[in-house]
Amino acid sequence: MQIGCGVRTLRIKNRDYLYFWHYEKQDGRRRAIHEYMGPVRDPSSARKAVEALEVYTRKAMEEARRRLLSEKAHAFAASR
Repeated sequence: MQIGCGVRTLRIKNRDYLYFWHYEKQDGRRRAIHEYMGPVRDPSSARKAVEALEVYTRKAMEEARRRLLSEKAHAFAASR
């Protein structure tokens, strides 16, 4: 499992824009996906980015917890 996300600034035509990036599986491969949050100067862009980070992290933690419980159950069942 590869967990990763972040916020980055991309300069396009001499203007800075904020993007939230994260990994997604596409065609059996992991790809970094960039989601536009808005211009860097706009305070709402930062709020959107922080919210996206929190949502992604929460989902990743839930998925990791679910996988851990599944593996534990499998390990206990195999040891009996």
